[in-house]
Amino acid sequence: MKTLISCLVLLSFIACKKSSSPEHTIETPEIENETLQNTPNQSVQDSLAVFSEESLELNQEKTKAIKREKLIKAQDDKPQLQELVVSKKLYKEEDLYILDYQYPYLNEKHPGSVIFNRYIQENYLDIEKTENQILEDKELLCDTLKINRFRDKRIIDYKIYNAKNDLISVVLYKENYYSGMKYSTYLFDCINYDLNTNEFIYFETFFESGSETVVFNTINTIITDHINSGELYYDCWELSQGDFMAYKNNFVVDDNVVKFYFDDCVICPSYTGTYAIEIPISKIMHVLKKYNDPPEVS
Repeated sequence: MKTLISCLVLLSFIACKKSSSPEHTIETPEIENETLQNTPNQSVQDSLAVFSEESLELNQEKTKAIKREKLIKAQDDKPQLQELVVSKKLYKEEDLYILDYQYPYLNEKHPGSVIFNRYIQENYLDIEKTENQILEDKELLCDTLKINRFRDKRIIDYKIYNAKNDLISVVLYKENYYSGMKYSTYLFDCINYDLNTNEFIYFETFFESGSETVVFNTINTIITDHINSGELYYDCWELSQGDFMAYKNNFVVDDNVVKFYFDDCVICPSYTGTYAIEIPISKIMHVLKKYNDPPEVS
């Protein structure tokens, strides 16, 4: 929540600019002419300032659109998993909000489907819990007048990946439109599920014990390289230790990379940069448990 609120404040911030009028002295026209010659025209200054602000805003809108498009159009393994995973939809309109969800649902023929589907139901499809969150967000956004001029909108969609045929990795991306805010915000949850053991996988079960420092430093090295490249990563910053610990379970896996996802304004402002940092498996193979387990003896 702290990340969300700081992000919303950043997105809604508009700089205030004072305007002034040039003074005229009728009794001493010589001084007035000299002053006008040495002082830039105020209307030109104002025009340049407005133009600069509009140009910056337009550029940020373009880069935000690129960032969003990259997220939504990313390829995943849905086509290969059609027999295992079904996409379900939920749409609901109320006075306070609109919910528009698409979420994964395991085929009930799979032995572990009940565990996975119950997790989705309890954590993402609890309408009463969602409404309470919306009301809480309105309080934190100082909506003291309780005037609901626009309905908040929650959109959930997902990408799913399959690694070595025994692990499914899901990233649920939640797009939130808050009434009175200019831009939407993105939040992410990642789910890793072992199809053989029917258990959820977390950082401690996927990575070797004590490997947090290695992964944390690897992520920051990649972020720094992106920033130095100058490609859509201006105004981004390195991940803090505290944020890494908060988001260390927010990763998905395929056969080639481990990808960590971060909410808006954790490593980049919403208008630039990236939502995810990809780490090639080859870079961190030495801290992955599945590559370091002793071979089974038959």
